[in-house]
Amino acid sequence: MIATCNPPASNATAPETFSTVRPRYAVTGGPEAYVVRVELPGVPKDAVSIDIDKNILSITGTRKNAVPESWKPLHRELNELGYTLRLKLNAPVDEDKLNAQLADGVLTLTLPFREAAKPRRIEVN
Repeated sequence: MIATCNPPASNATAPETFSTVRPRYAVTGGPEAYVVRVELPGVPKDAVSIDIDKNILSITGTRKNAVPESWKPLHRELNELGYTLRLKLNAPVDEDKLNAQLADGVLTLTLPFREAAKPRRIEVN
């Protein structure tokens, strides 16, 4: 889903636009955890937010254009961009053991399953 809004422009001759898009992602899973990889190019660590509520994983991030105020834009194709991704998790995860790393524009989340959600073998007597 793409939503576009126009924030107050700092320069009336060059209005800026802000778009929100769903980032590209991949989810893999094994018997112990989900691994979610999300492409967030140009987003610094402090601009990423990760939340889990009722088995819904929400990831947001914002790429801002840091340009000195004294600069006058001559041409701009890189606008500020927001990323939003919401995924429903099929198994409950252990929120105390989550791991998130951001490197080279890729966020990697490791979401270990809770013990009760892990597959187990039952012996027949």
